Amino acid sequence: MTADSGKGAAPRHVVTGGIVNEEAVVSLIKDLTSRLSAVAEEFSGRVERVDAPADARPDVVVSLAQKARTLSDQRRLRRRSLPAELFHEPAWDMMLALYIAHDEGRVLNVKSLVACADAPVTTSQRWIEHLHKLRLVNRVVDSVDRRRLEVSLSQNGVEAMEAYLSALP
Repeated sequence: MTADSGKGAAPRHVVTGGIVNEEAVVSLIKDLTSRLSAVAEEFSGRVERVDAPADARPDVVVSLAQKARTLSDQRRLRRRSLPAELFHEPAWDMMLALYIAHDEGRVLNVKSLVACADAPVTTSQRWIEHLHKLRLVNRVVDSVDRRRLEVSLSQNGVEAMEAYLSALP
């Protein structure tokens, strides 16, 4: 076999070049392994952030929910220091409570929502009805106790609250 035919030359070239190529292949594999490890670590970190509880994630939704909690806390503090009739906004108190419940994956019944509004039951019920007409809340009969209504923010309500809370500094 001659070098010209390729049959005889190929084995010598592969053997001679095989060592260099094997080293190059080993180097390439090490480089790719290193890069894949870096990618795997990045994705692992992203998965951990996504799987983390909502209050541990540093994303926009958490900061919006924290803003809602802060507003709600400030409103309660204000009512302790000043006459409540100066700041009587039961619909707003309910919207804040419903947004916080939404963030926590909870649904409030009317009794709980009335307590959050710090308003008479009939006034609160009228506001719940009005919020429902505005399509900001959903009302559903409690599956366990059919006498009770569960109230939650509708998609429109969530979007409206997030738009408002996003606009706050």
